Amino acid sequence: MDKVKKFREYTRALERNLENMNRSDCCQCSVTTSQCFLVVEIGRNPGICVKDLAKELKLDKSAVSRTVEELVQKGYVIREPSQTDRRSVVLTLTEVGQAHYRTIENDMNEKFRKVFSRIPKDKQEQVLEALRLYNEACEKEEGDCCD
Repeated sequence: MDKVKKFREYTRALERNLENMNRSDCCQCSVTTSQCFLVVEIGRNPGICVKDLAKELKLDKSAVSRTVEELVQKGYVIREPSQTDRRSVVLTLTEVGQAHYRTIENDMNEKFRKVFSRIPKDKQEQVLEALRLYNEACEKEEGDCCD
């Protein structure tokens, strides 16, 4: 198998593994995977606006707005006018949202700690470097596609 095909197959396997990890964690908190990602980003960036949240997650603003509305209805997120720009709406987590955020973060940190510990110690830095390079290459390709 040539390198590009092998690269693609490893990436597909990685996507499936990450999807399974995310799905199992989000199910505990009674949220979809996309809602889970929003809870985490809002938890990490209290006061973020929908526009910036969409940009961070590389999603369409209207899709993010719909998902935020679902989280508001569940009682996980509060939408408030920005103190600095009344045209903008900022997002914060409710106490229930905060509890789910902490659960998701703690569980995912533990899962990734376990996975990382299975990588031989002398290869851990190499894996981190490879992931950094991989993400940079994806972002460059994404940027080239949209220019």
